[in-house]
Amino acid sequence: MIGLLTLGLSACGGDARINLDGQTIHVHADRVSIRDRGGDMAEIEANGALRIAGESVALTSAQRMLTTRYFTQAQVIVFDGKQTGWAGAHMAGSVVGSLFSALFHDDSRIINDTAHAQAARLDGQVDRLCGAIGAIRATQDQLVARLPAFAPYAAIDPRSVKSCFVNAHASNS
Repeated sequence: MIGLLTLGLSACGGDARINLDGQTIHVHADRVSIRDRGGDMAEIEANGALRIAGESVALTSAQRMLTTRYFTQAQVIVFDGKQTGWAGAHMAGSVVGSLFSALFHDDSRIINDTAHAQAARLDGQVDRLCGAIGAIRATQDQLVARLPAFAPYAAIDPRSVKSCFVNAHASNS
């Protein structure tokens, strides 16, 4: 459903991964880490502190605002990803429940009505998730413009954002 972007949420410790076309953003409660294609890592802490390849990077207040925003937006993506998963699970449960109701009442419209209502809810969650991905990409691009050393860690490209919206809505056509 989400194309090039998939959310892999680990069950232990609240850590999560945002997998994007070969690069992964690891989201922890206290930091976000991104490994570039060469293996070096950038880490952004909750307070906006940035380390690249293990070295602290001195930031201007504008850069720190962007790193803090990036951290927060990564947390939002994880939250929205979980909410989207719950909405999908709720949709499946509701449709199965409506199947039994439809059989009992001999009315197949119950299934259709339930499926459409739940799909609309799921669409809203997916749109919110895709919007959050677009927002973090904008922050990432601003950060790269103000701090070129972050460029190798720019994991979110325009295709990822566009693919999210296109594939989400194509699955409902």
